[in-house]
Amino acid sequence: MRAIRRPSIPVGDAVADTIKIAIAGPKTGTETQYADMQFIGVKQAIKDINARGGVNGKMVESKEYDDGGDPKKAVAAANRIVNDGVKFVIGHMASVTTQPASDIYEDEGVIMITPGVTDPEITARGYQLIFRTVPVGSAQDPAAGNSFAKDPENKAIVDAIKADGKDPNGLYVFPAYSAVQLIAEGIKAAKSEDTDKVAKELHSGTFRTSIGTISFDEKGDLKD
Repeated sequence: MRAIRRPSIPVGDAVADTIKIAIAGPKTGTETQYADMQFIGVKQAIKDINARGGVNGKMVESKEYDDGGDPKKAVAAANRIVNDGVKFVIGHMASVTTQPASDIYEDEGVIMITPGVTDPEITARGYQLIFRTVPVGSAQDPAAGNSFAKDPENKAIVDAIKADGKDPNGLYVFPAYSAVQLIAEGIKAAKSEDTDKVAKELHSGTFRTSIGTISFDEKGDLKD
């Protein structure tokens, strides 16, 4: 039987000068191309949010964690994230890494949004802090990333990514960008970094993002 999740502790509201978001993905191993897309999206979103003044008066910063595409390394990365006091995670990028890591996040009061995993089992366990910005059970169409990049509303994002020498057309770039937008908007709506409060706002709200207007069901999956 699983342990009851600890209550969320809003330590960030009390002492942190910045809002920290972990980027957890396979920076090493055989799936580094997925992490490259993920990191491009997250970092550009943080740049754009900070350029507009941050979130609730705080700047946002990222911390990078490599899961190597391996379940054991993902558990180690998740534990480091918890020990570092980071309360928000964009990741992971594979079912085999996301499932064990998300167990830790749910227990420890950390919100996780995966921009790449479609496996229905990830959100079928009654968790409240686990979300995704890709449709559940969907086949990943490589053309989707290009369609987001061609959206006129995303032109400024695309131009900024290109100016940084990166490719905005990757499949996971904009789902990762949108995941950061969701965390920022959830914190704004909650007027707090308490992850229980932020998760409640994410479950109940509707948010405009770079991949469209998003709302979540009770499991943390995208509503149709």
